[in-house]
Order: sequence, then structure tokens, then C-alpha cells
Amino acid sequence: MSLLEENAEILAGMAEDGSDLGPSRPVDFSHVFPTRTSAEEFAAKCQEDGFEIDVIETDRIEDPWDVTVTVTMQPSAANVTSWEERFDVLAWKYGGRTDGWGFFRV
Repeated sequence: MSLLEENAEILAGMAEDGSDLGPSRPVDFSHVFPTRTSAEEFAAKCQEDGFEIDVIETDRIEDPWDVTVTVTMQPSAANVTSWEERFDVLAWKYGGRTDGWGFFRV
């Protein structure tokens, strides 16, 4: 299953559960990194591009640094997939990887 198909399935499930997917809203994209330096470098690049960022250290042994990038958008499968793929390419440049996305129900 492609990432687009997977995201379409997730969003369809959210719609079935009563989420209104029409309005734009903040969507959080999570990324994990092995070191504080790599997380902060990725975060700085995303912040430079105007995104809201949150960096935290978790209790995970592997990839303990979590960077959440928030994008305000209409949550369609195409939009979510496009941003997820863009952030994944950037995260890899800093030694990280994507770790999912989500938003609060509207």
C-alpha cells in the first residue's frame, strides 16, 4: 500500500468516526532523531521556513529526540502525503525519520 493510500484510509476512518475534514486546521508531523544536535538542526531549518516547531527529549532508547512540525492545512490525503514526504526527505538529511502525523478533532 502506498503512503497516499495509507493516509487516505486513515482519513476515511477519521471521517467515519465523526471528524469534519473540511476546515483547515493545525496538523502535527512527528519526526524522531538520534541526537539533540540532529533534532535541533532539523527544527531550525523548519522554523526558518516558517513552521511552528516543538522539540522534546523522550524516554525512548532509540531516537530519543522528537520534533513536531505543525502545518495549518486542509487534511486531505494528498496534502498530508505531500508534506509528510517533504519532511521525510529533510529529516533524513539530519539523520532522522518521520514518525507519523495527527490533528485534533474538529
